[in-house]
Amino acid sequence: MSISPVFYQYQAAKFSEVAKDYNSVKSALGADDDSVVSDAIPFYGRVNEISDKLADKDYTPAMGLVSLAILNGPEELNDVFSAYDQIRKGFPKPVTFHEGYDNKIAQHPFSFFRGTILHEYMNPLSPKCPHPKLAAWFIKQDKTLWDTKLGNWIQEKLSIDVSEVKTDIKNIDYTDNNASFVYAKIFKTNNPFADITARALTRTSKLGALALGGIEAAHVAHEVSNGKNFFEEAGKSAVTLGTTLAVTGVLGAMGAKHLGPTGSLVGMGLGAITGAIVNNAMD
Repeated sequence: MSISPVFYQYQAAKFSEVAKDYNSVKSALGADDDSVVSDAIPFYGRVNEISDKLADKDYTPAMGLVSLAILNGPEELNDVFSAYDQIRKGFPKPVTFHEGYDNKIAQHPFSFFRGTILHEYMNPLSPKCPHPKLAAWFIKQDKTLWDTKLGNWIQEKLSIDVSEVKTDIKNIDYTDNNASFVYAKIFKTNNPFADITARALTRTSKLGALALGGIEAAHVAHEVSNGKNFFEEAGKSAVTLGTTLAVTGVLGAMGAKHLGPTGSLVGMGLGAITGAIVNNAMD
């Protein structure tokens, strides 16, 4: 079933109000219109990207980004509050998130659904779940890149041994009668590059990467429909997506390892800046 353009126009009108607020804040911070620095700020950077796509009438990718922003909002706020708490306490040792494990030695796997507004609805053991069997299938697909064939290949090539430590993070199928918790991974290697690579893959959700890939594909279709060259646009999108995922994963992993939640936010912010710079350089 196709979605009427009127729907996109309605959503664009609503989101334009958010974009106005964003631009007001951006101006108050003294950031130039072409600045990518403020795009590293959680939520604001996504608002800026969505605003640009709406202005270009690139509605499908814009609505995809809106959906991701709404989906991940609670988890992003949780990270911001965790970083604020860490700064307020003067960076206590050991460096830990609210998840209750030492970031210096371990990294918990990221998830596409866990901690989002869909968390309860994707829990097959929750009464709020509309379709337990389908939810169980989605949870099975909700893995990190470390748990894919790519991760297995890298683990073998870089000779990485893995052990686990229990965290305070509740699994998506957690209930009062099923106390299930996430286990963070400890990567045993004398190679710093191997350690950071493994951590970066553990911080990258497979479904999240696929979702961003779908958004980029929709953007390519939009550009081609406006007369752009398919191969050129597909190449630009692939480079932008690959660079953003890789740099965000690596810098976020480095930041989290040494500075916990604050370092994680800074690292992911720098990854967003890098992606914006690469995208601007290819325009």
